[in-house]
Amino acid sequence: MIKSMTGFGRGESGTDLSKIDVEIRSYNSRFLELKFRGYPLDPILERNIRRTLENSLVRGNVQVKIELNNLKHSNQLTFDKDRFEIIKDVVKEIHVNYGQRMNLSDIISTQDLLMPKESPLIKNADITEAVLKAILQLNEMRLKEGVVLHSDLVQRIESLKILIDNSEKISETFYAEKQIDLRKKVTELLGNDTLDESRLIQEIAYIAERADVTEEIVRCRSHFKQLDDYLNLEDSVGKRIAFLVQEISREVNTIGSKSPQTEVTKNVIEMKNELEKIREQIQNVL
Repeated sequence: MIKSMTGFGRGESGTDLSKIDVEIRSYNSRFLELKFRGYPLDPILERNIRRTLENSLVRGNVQVKIELNNLKHSNQLTFDKDRFEIIKDVVKEIHVNYGQRMNLSDIISTQDLLMPKESPLIKNADITEAVLKAILQLNEMRLKEGVVLHSDLVQRIESLKILIDNSEKISETFYAEKQIDLRKKVTELLGNDTLDESRLIQEIAYIAERADVTEEIVRCRSHFKQLDDYLNLEDSVGKRIAFLVQEISREVNTIGSKSPQTEVTKNVIEMKNELEKIREQIQNVL
């Protein structure tokens, strides 16, 4: 079953002054983007947490906020001047070297600059446990969102299948309709002259061949089958689904340009509408 990239998870671990709160928010993104805020992590621990997040979340704009629970309630706080000066220098360097003006609020919050006067002993194991709890909760939400997305996408793909079937049935009548129409027009032009049946059949066959959309319909059905398969996989399939939707769009456009039948054109318009809605939905598929 597909997952959404949107989700929220919260986890906590530890006790008393060493209690850790972790919040993880995830939004749709083409790639995996990880941002950490709050309690500064040991480089080795941060690397391990990043690896865990990469394996668990795969893709998305992921924001991880880690806080000491006691900071919310303790009056024994002090201003982390050293950290403030370091961050201020970094912001200045970015402006000087790259011409990009940034505010401190773009990088840190007030909470990031406060620390307890007596620093508690924080266990890496507690931080890791809180992160894992948050990931578990976030993935549960992603799954629930995925169920909703799955239902909507399946419904729209079924609509596309019906529209393709209708287009095929309409296209099958083109040869007979064109033969009657062309025969009538040629007869009116010839008057009492004899109609060359073999030449008429050749002309109709040529026109019918140019308007034939059988190949495009066959390819669309093949893509629909692949979509059905991807929607039921546990893997990250958002990019693959996006590629298939793009390919279906090309086939549908070709059907619209080749077929001169008004009813086929109407079906093509409806298919484009469904494909656009699918394209919007899959932006959030993991």
